[in-house]
Amino acid sequence: MKKYWVPAALLSVSMILSACSGDKPAAEQKQPKGESQLVIAADQDPVGLDPHKVPAASSLRIYSLVYDSLTTMDAEFNLQSGLADKWETIDNGKTIKFQLHPGVKFHNGREMTSEDVKFTFERILDPKTGSIAKSYFTSIDKIETPDKNTVVFKLKTPDSAFLANTSSSFASIVPKEVADLNKEAVGTGPFKLEKIEQGQYVLLKKNPDYFKQGLPKADSIKFTIMKDEAERLAAIRGGKVDLTTVSADSAKLLENSKGVSVKNYQSMEYSYLGMNVKKKPFDDPRVRQAISYAVDRNAIVQTVWKSQASLTGPIAPAQKTWALDTGVFPSYKRDIEKAKQLLKEAGYADGFKTVIQTASTYPDMIETAQVLQQQLKEIGINAEIQQLEWGTYVNTWKSKDMTLMVGRNTSGTDPDRSMRFFFSTTGSANVWNYSNPDYDKLVQKALETTDVAERKKIYEDAQKMLVQDAPNLFLASPKYFYAVRDNIEGFVPSAAGEALALIQTSKK
Repeated sequence: MKKYWVPAALLSVSMILSACSGDKPAAEQKQPKGESQLVIAADQDPVGLDPHKVPAASSLRIYSLVYDSLTTMDAEFNLQSGLADKWETIDNGKTIKFQLHPGVKFHNGREMTSEDVKFTFERILDPKTGSIAKSYFTSIDKIETPDKNTVVFKLKTPDSAFLANTSSSFASIVPKEVADLNKEAVGTGPFKLEKIEQGQYVLLKKNPDYFKQGLPKADSIKFTIMKDEAERLAAIRGGKVDLTTVSADSAKLLENSKGVSVKNYQSMEYSYLGMNVKKKPFDDPRVRQAISYAVDRNAIVQTVWKSQASLTGPIAPAQKTWALDTGVFPSYKRDIEKAKQLLKEAGYADGFKTVIQTASTYPDMIETAQVLQQQLKEIGINAEIQQLEWGTYVNTWKSKDMTLMVGRNTSGTDPDRSMRFFFSTTGSANVWNYSNPDYDKLVQKALETTDVAERKKIYEDAQKMLVQDAPNLFLASPKYFYAVRDNIEGFVPSAAGEALALIQTSKK
């Protein structure tokens, strides 16, 4: 396998950490008097806090602690109660009845009722909202509220993903009277939003009225904004923060650091190269296939992720029931000559110039773009890399007007997210303008199929079709790493989400 270089600037974190490895740790972060506060280094500011509109990871990690959903998932992706204590599916899967936990209060003191649940889902489905979760719930025909603690969803067709989708933070239950959720975050969740200082920190305070007994464990959480990984590493090592995400390289360097342990988990995420299929020359599937054959995905696993990742298709390998072995995809076997032939057939024998956009503050995205840039040059495609500030990157993604873009997605709790949400013409996150009627029929059929074996076969066909059409190139599904101070207990990260771990976390 050909080796690809990584610029010296991206090695600076390792150099800085190595250089200071002999220093004595600084005094640990002082706590507010009489309070157990978790201090977490965050790599980005939130770019909005409306759970129905803002998909950015920097926002999700905040609002997933402020809001609750009807259901939740445990670390093994088993469906658990959330704001709903129980539910039943009747009428051959076309009616789902939820019984709400009584007496739950919003952070403004008002009791949450079935009317708020109805309002939430009507808001999500309203095209004017622009909700990221709209396509999750298009099977809803009507919502009934026979009493304040009962909600009944009448569906147009059976929906095998419905219950799993109600666990999403994108389906957080919101109060019907709050007009602008980006300005006023009012949930029922374990923490209340206390203060945001842009570029400095986000402060959350424990909800004393939280309906889940004994939770959360900490009195407050302070997300301190540290965009540079070298700064985050110095902070965790010196005790200025209690935990932070780190790269695979940095995790290895921290293994022997006094007072710090490293935890990891296999994520449900994958990195990708997205292509806008409405823009020339990417409107030609032969060009997209040529790029797929030109990309050495194994090199990305080894160079970017330091072998702490797996090859992936449209559904991340952690979703074992649904994911396909990547060996079934012909274009995953690198073939430069075939790539050049496809470009020639498409009328681009001499290649072309293009742009790859990525986020400026995520080293893995930058490195991925740089490796892709080198690989594509071998077939005559000269790509300029544009590093966008995080807010600009998110807005560009949402605009559906990018050209090529490196990013990360998550497969979610049900394969419907990977397949329909991101790539069907009804999908809320199909920002690539991909359209294939045969594909749409497959993923809709899968949604309406309740038999697991039959549904699995449909998704196998859909995954093969998607890789062949190549609106995205699916690259690598990484392990993620946290550095945690030794005085922190109860923090067990998993693919089920950071919030699940943080509500169980406290400081000794």
